[in-house]
Amino acid sequence: MILVTHDLGIVRLLAPQLLVMQNGFIVESGLTDKVLDDTQQLVNSVLVN
Repeated sequence: MILVTHDLGIVRLLAPQLLVMQNGFIVESGLTDKVLDDTQQLVNSVLVN
């Protein structure tokens, strides 16, 4: 299943894995909790905070 959303609460509930995209490119991927709790990319940090 592919889910496109900005609602990170829904992402945590429904998605075991996550891809973070910016300008059509994948900038971060992995297990949802790890990606959301340990942000590596600036774009992901902005989304979470």
